[in-house]
Amino acid sequence: MLSKIVGTITNKTSNYYQFYAAGENEFSIPVHIMQYCIYPHEMLDEDGTLKTGQEIQLRKKIRTDGKTYYYPAHDIYPPQQVAKPCATSMADNFGNITKIDFNSPDKLKELVAEFGQRISEFDTETRNEALKIISEQNVAVACPYLRKLLHKPAFPMENETIEYKSSFINPPNPGKDNDPTFQLRKIIRTLVGFANSDKHRGTVFVGIKDDGEICGIENEFQHFANGYNREKFTAMFQNLYKQIASAALMCQTRISWFESEGHICAKIDVDYNGDVVLINGTELYVRKDSSTHLLKGQDMVDFIRNYQKQTIN
Repeated sequence: MLSKIVGTITNKTSNYYQFYAAGENEFSIPVHIMQYCIYPHEMLDEDGTLKTGQEIQLRKKIRTDGKTYYYPAHDIYPPQQVAKPCATSMADNFGNITKIDFNSPDKLKELVAEFGQRISEFDTETRNEALKIISEQNVAVACPYLRKLLHKPAFPMENETIEYKSSFINPPNPGKDNDPTFQLRKIIRTLVGFANSDKHRGTVFVGIKDDGEICGIENEFQHFANGYNREKFTAMFQNLYKQIASAALMCQTRISWFESEGHICAKIDVDYNGDVVLINGTELYVRKDSSTHLLKGQDMVDFIRNYQKQTIN
């Protein structure tokens, strides 16, 4: 069920806007849900958040579980705009970035040698196709083909300090509420898990699939707003990161960008020295092997106690 109401901002914190709606009980809405909306400049404070006393149109949605969910009326405050064709180029969005080339004559020789050793594993049709591609000596085509055929990704497999995400905005299993920050929050949970792990460090690559295939994120900025670029996205991500995790962790996290195989990818490194980090002050994530785990109850208490002991010692 959907209905539109008018909410007046009575207070705001780093995590929430507090709204009051006539004829309704007072309710709260997380600030992260508001980030993607485009509001008139006169409605905003210097920090880019809505001013206290502002009235905005909200949608009220009653979900199938009976809970009420509020979000801005997107027909009035659109959460994204489609970029105009040719409005910006890749150079406008990304500028000069590091190029990583996994396709070279030497790398092709290595892959061809391994293919020769394992040629009996493949059927006749696959062998003929591979030999045809190899004979053309086009490293940009042959290297990716052989890596996929041999299951030899350019990037190492996920482990306790490496995680791959194919996108900033498109999760494999979208949230039920279609939260536009769903995938960003998953990435932040992984970074927090790295920070809380034994090594207190790790790297999330965005634009790379779980199997190491490079897919890129160069077409994603247009989903946030027209004219969005690397700097604006980084600032938005850091703001969300600080709000739901911690400023200290955000300051010890670095985002860099690189180009490979014609795609743009992001590399997010965390190297943390500090206290246990909680998501929204309540959720504890820890990295173990190649997975990020949510600890609850006594497991959470025991982890924090052991963490504090190690810090003291």
